[in-house]
Amino acid sequence: MSAKKENPSNYIGRTKEGIRKLKIREREKIGNPEHLKRRKLLHRKDPRIRLRGSAKERANYKGIVFNILSYKDLPKVPKYCPILDIPLYVGDKVSTDNSPTLDRIDNDNGYIKGNIQIISRKANQMKSNGDFKDIEMLYNFMKKQRR
Repeated sequence: MSAKKENPSNYIGRTKEGIRKLKIREREKIGNPEHLKRRKLLHRKDPRIRLRGSAKERANYKGIVFNILSYKDLPKVPKYCPILDIPLYVGDKVSTDNSPTLDRIDNDNGYIKGNIQIISRKANQMKSNGDFKDIEMLYNFMKKQRR
């Protein structure tokens, strides 16, 4: 049965009036406490939903390749960061060093299957703020201090 026949008063269609109604519905979501609460619960349940959406926005903004069709195409969020071995969890209202983030393994490639991993925000920032030589120098410096 079509959506129009199921609930004719709620059917929007692709007419100008239908598009206007759809825009009103979307506007009503913004700042709506119930919508925000539901969104927050979904993000805590599976952070990949929001990780994919944010990555798609970044890819469009930067003009890079993005071929992740669904959040289910992303790898599962591990319990611990594979780089720093710290627990991963979604922060309350703000992201923390332990928040899961989507990382491109090779930054020359876009957000494509096989080129993405989920790591902690702290590890992702460390990777993005320095190149391999910088990170190696930091490692060697810290290694000397621990002797």
